[in-house]
Amino acid sequence: MTIVGSLPNLQVLKLKNYACHGEHWETIDREFRKLILLHIDESNLKHWKTRSSHFPMLKCLMLHRCPYLDEIPNDIGNIPTLELIEIDDHNQSLLNSAEFIQVEQWDLGHDDLAVVVKHS
Repeated sequence: MTIVGSLPNLQVLKLKNYACHGEHWETIDREFRKLILLHIDESNLKHWKTRSSHFPMLKCLMLHRCPYLDEIPNDIGNIPTLELIEIDDHNQSLLNSAEFIQVEQWDLGHDDLAVVVKHS
């Protein structure tokens, strides 16, 4: 993923149908500097480790059909541009994680973050 993440003008990344192989994903500094939308659809990802500084421009995070991913990294909520987290209705623990991030941001006075459940 380092090669894709280092593309200097990448703004939209859609990883579908197990495009991201492996159960672990750890981002590093200087990746995804201009990414606005990240959509992961149908993945076996279990553990995701990242920092808000790795996605400084992210506005929209969409996680669909990720049955093994139990949580969104809490630091995702600290991305100042983040407006939307969209989760499908198949993973309750992932939804709980998104709602926790939303409430945490509301408590800090950041009311712009929306969590949307996509019903299938």
